[in-house]
Amino acid sequence: MSNTVTRKGNEIVVSITETSVSSSTEETIALGVTKGRILRQTSALTSGSGSTVDPILARTSGGTGINVVVENGTAAATVDNQTNGGVPFYTSSGNLYHKSVPNSGTNNAVSSEYLIAVGWGD
Repeated sequence: MSNTVTRKGNEIVVSITETSVSSSTEETIALGVTKGRILRQTSALTSGSGSTVDPILARTSGGTGINVVVENGTAAATVDNQTNGGVPFYTSSGNLYHKSVPNSGTNNAVSSEYLIAVGWGD
């Protein structure tokens, strides 16, 4: 598994490539910023025994409840979530935690991307 964080000014693109993914596989994203807005979340199951993904982005490892930043609504083979103005988040560590959550298997490959704006707005 790997992720790449690319920043240009106040724009961040996080690209995640995962293999051998199960429902509990978690990827740590080292953003290097403590607050921002999630503008778009995409995730696609590219191979494996699963048929859908149901991604979650949290501000703590294993995050639940108030620590979830973005949680997908309906599982699908390809997920694309966008929110007008973005979803604000704060993380004291500068890290976020992504789970693709395929519906079955441990041999899944998933590609995901997050578009993030640094800060909470004007």
